[in-house]
Amino acid sequence: MLSALQRLGFVETHRKGSHVKMQHVDGRRIVFPFHEEVDRFTMKGALRDADVALNDFLDCVK
Repeated sequence: MLSALQRLGFVETHRKGSHVKMQHVDGRRIVFPFHEEVDRFTMKGALRDADVALNDFLDCVK
């Protein structure tokens, strides 16, 4: 998830424990748990909060 968000233009700004905060140059922010597997509902909620389309994210994962 981290590398896909970096491909979308997000930069890691903070990491504490198991959570990562990232910010886009246009001001959008996303916070998500940094685990091997992230629950799909958690991921979709974080992407919605950061105004990232699911299809755009999935294109960067592949």
